[in-house]
Amino acid sequence: MRIIAGCWKGRNLVSLKGSSTRPTYDRIKEAMFNILQGYIPDSLVLDLFAGTGNLGLEALSRGCKKVVFVEKNPRAVRVLNKNRSNLGCLNQSHVICDDVFRVIRYLSGKERFDLIFADPPYDKGLEILVLNAIAENDILQPQGIIVLEHSSKVDQPDEVENIKKIQTRKYGSTSISFFRKSRSDDNI
Repeated sequence: MRIIAGCWKGRNLVSLKGSSTRPTYDRIKEAMFNILQGYIPDSLVLDLFAGTGNLGLEALSRGCKKVVFVEKNPRAVRVLNKNRSNLGCLNQSHVICDDVFRVIRYLSGKERFDLIFADPPYDKGLEILVLNAIAENDILQPQGIIVLEHSSKVDQPDEVENIKKIQTRKYGSTSISFFRKSRSDDNI
């Protein structure tokens, strides 16, 4: 696992041993960030189910202003903090070790994000719950984007509450779906 582009291009990230996390493959991450490149600079990013921080750290390397990481596994949080320390981005990021849904409720009325990454465990039906929680708690900026990583076996709904799917890209067993608040200009 490594940083693909930006100020830390080529830097390796520490990963967690075992199967408790599922890092986003480099080729998927590269394709995802190619789509998002215009949305990254100076953005406020929320990385849900962050694991060791792969996506949020890539966003920081590419110029986002700040990342809030949410991960409930204490072992993954220790590795994430080591990655943050190794890259020298402790002041540009914050880690919350707690349940994603509790944190989303907590953030309601306090913070709105330009970009939200959500990579929930596959095959647990959490994708729609996460989208609903984001919509109900209004933590996405009006022009913000949600990037949902999920199993290719599971189609995501076209719309949840006021959040609409813009596109889905399939990469083998993994798919990436992009969502934003419903409005007339629905292109990325």
